[in-house]
Amino acid sequence: MSFDRIIGQERPKKILQRALASRHLHHAYFFTGPEGSGKEALAIEFAKALYCSSQGVKPCDQCSLCRRVGQFNHPDFLFLMPMPKNTAVEEEREILDSVAEQPYSRKKPWPNPTISIERIRELRRISMLKPLELYRVIVIAEADKMTDEAANSLLKILEEPPPNMYIILTSSRPLTLPATIFSRCQEIRFSPLTDEQVSTALVQTKGVEPGAARLIARIVQGNFARALEWLEEDLEERRESVVELLRVCLRDPLAQIEYVEELQSRYDRRLLKDLLGLILIWFRDVQVLRHGHAYGLDVREVLVNADRMETLDKFSRAFAEIGFDDIFAEVERSIEWIDRNVQIPLILTVLFMRLQRHLVLKG
Repeated sequence: MSFDRIIGQERPKKILQRALASRHLHHAYFFTGPEGSGKEALAIEFAKALYCSSQGVKPCDQCSLCRRVGQFNHPDFLFLMPMPKNTAVEEEREILDSVAEQPYSRKKPWPNPTISIERIRELRRISMLKPLELYRVIVIAEADKMTDEAANSLLKILEEPPPNMYIILTSSRPLTLPATIFSRCQEIRFSPLTDEQVSTALVQTKGVEPGAARLIARIVQGNFARALEWLEEDLEERRESVVELLRVCLRDPLAQIEYVEELQSRYDRRLLKDLLGLILIWFRDVQVLRHGHAYGLDVREVLVNADRMETLDKFSRAFAEIGFDDIFAEVERSIEWIDRNVQIPLILTVLFMRLQRHLVLKG
């Protein structure tokens, strides 16, 4: 058995491999865990393995069944995802093609989409029909986006599962779903990917330079989908923005207000979170530079921004005191406020004021 396309997640893979080998399969699985950890990717690979005609390793990725499932062209394999009710078939197909090409990075072009009752009713209708081939496999991505009506309708399928039908739900927010759905599925938990797993995957699959891969891995905190998005960003420009932002922290309030307006025009909430993540990494590096030698560390080996060592050193030497613990807490609080949809100007204004308080320049 092999799920080589999946990054890490050895425990979920072993559970599914044992189930496939013994054919002791549950009628419904619930893949839970952080975003970008590979839940949808493994769900697709598991579906391929269920259909695979190979006598050896499953999925083999060579037989017609594996290829048809992988390209979302198998009549008994359905992939449901949140989307508007009036989505054109061509739009849905475009997204499925993107998943076939890169299962860690499904396009999400719509704001706040849901899985409607109509989609689940159609699934119930299909479930009553005999599969054209051996099995019918259904993947419901981001199952927490089901409406209440859709979730209740799905529950009826789970309570009386049709023979030869397997359902795989995925969610990063499983507790928002009814407990009755949980109780009828076998939960398989996914862990956040480690920095090493993310950086290694970027190097091996995308040819990213190791230093850049390590930096991106630090930023995305185990979310490989975000790591792929970062490959489309100007990483150097973002790093320059960190230095620029920290300079502004030391200026007068009027300059800070003007800069807040500029930041708001340049970055959306997601990118601002990434920028704040880079600030955490910056201060982590400054702390290592200041105190790492005392702990016997090879500083250059452990710095994330090792290529900016001269700039880091100048920044560190400019201050008589840096309140690292307080700074880390303030930046992390600002990231949390972004997630809670607090107004961006308020978040940044408060952050600048508090960072200035914890950065004491040399006299």
